[in-house]
Amino acid sequence: MSCILEALVSPRANKNDVRYDHGVIKIRVNEAPVNGRATEVARRELAKALGLKRARVSVLTGTTARTKRFYVEGLNELEALSRLGR
Repeated sequence: MSCILEALVSPRANKNDVRYDHGVIKIRVNEAPVNGRATEVARRELAKALGLKRARVSVLTGTTARTKRFYVEGLNELEALSRLGR
């Protein structure tokens, strides 16, 4: 069981936050987008919000873009979205 989730990542935010708002997953991270640090924090925050270990969430595409696609192991899309507050 796995799924692919697309999220909009906003670096340099005041705090780390994951929200599912109007059909879009939004991840805010306080890290700067330098050397992939913001992407790594976004991956960790998504895993935390889903209640999964960090190793179960990986970045598929968008490592240098604001829109990223994450591969999530252990949940289907409906379960993942419901955990994010669908």
